[in-house]
Amino acid sequence: MSKYSEIADVLKKEISDGRYSDTGRLPTEFELVSRFGVSRQTIRQAISSLKNDGAVYQVQGSGTYVSTSRSQARPQSAFKNVFIICTYISEYIFPRIVSGIESTLNGTGYRINLAATGNKVELERKILKDVIKLGECDGLIVEGSKTGFPNPNIALYQEIESLGIPIVFLHCSYQELSDSVVVGMDDKAGGKIASQKLIEQGCRNILGIFKSDDRQGLLRYAGFSEGIIETGLGLDRSDVRWYTTEDVQDRGMTIDNGILDLISQKKIDGIVCYNDMVASDLVKELTKAGIPLPKLVSFDDSYLAHSSQVRFESLGHRKEELGILAAEKIRNMIEGRKEKSELLSWIV
Repeated sequence: MSKYSEIADVLKKEISDGRYSDTGRLPTEFELVSRFGVSRQTIRQAISSLKNDGAVYQVQGSGTYVSTSRSQARPQSAFKNVFIICTYISEYIFPRIVSGIESTLNGTGYRINLAATGNKVELERKILKDVIKLGECDGLIVEGSKTGFPNPNIALYQEIESLGIPIVFLHCSYQELSDSVVVGMDDKAGGKIASQKLIEQGCRNILGIFKSDDRQGLLRYAGFSEGIIETGLGLDRSDVRWYTTEDVQDRGMTIDNGILDLISQKKIDGIVCYNDMVASDLVKELTKAGIPLPKLVSFDDSYLAHSSQVRFESLGHRKEELGILAAEKIRNMIEGRKEKSELLSWIV
């Protein structure tokens, strides 16, 4: 048996015997290193083993506590912990959203913990279970995974709420959680603006490329269709192509040959793209294939729109503002104040 396993067994027996029942708090790492005569790394492995077994949990900056003593062990003066779960953290628009959250919560008695799902419900499930198991979360800001599909993790969200932990969803929530507080962009209005912009520029054969496994894509499509109908062009003059997270992961891009053939054969003169990643991929592939570039309208006004070899129009996402608003709402909810959903308008 490894040394850290032996130490974990000793501590587990002491927990079972009630040795730490008064405060619920285990000795510090320094104290345990001194007691067992091992390295700090060995002690950390032992504590990690206890955490995995659900015997203890940790409060950042405070210490390690026995799980059964959670309610009384956690100091009232401890920082409030806000967990942020995004599909991605370091990519695309998310760093600026997180920056907005950090700028609002840092220095106000709150600590931020970050996790990314890669837009995978199985990883989302693991993270949500960890949030429940650790018992250190005071509030959750989450961008749901594959919100356009039925989600097997709804019960976990409901369990988190039953524990008194407030949740603010970024961009959109799940259909099953329609009463949730959401901070996002007005995606349906954005889709309508985008299609009408192309029609105003004289486009008559319009293509829409949208993401099907996120509700943002469904809402932007709804607005796209509404905009075409209201301008009198008729849906028969438009085409729509869909893609999913897996399509991007498998191909490394959002555009396939079928989309290129459609643009060429039907003489598409205007395209609404789900976001700047789609628009950027489209510019590259059309240029490579020697196909004339139609007029493009996209979403998010990210660095991709500004660095593309051919510039395209992109509706502006209120990135930092969205993060600030989400942080303000979760703080209010943690402190017992009611909040409601809020959608921001696109920067045109």
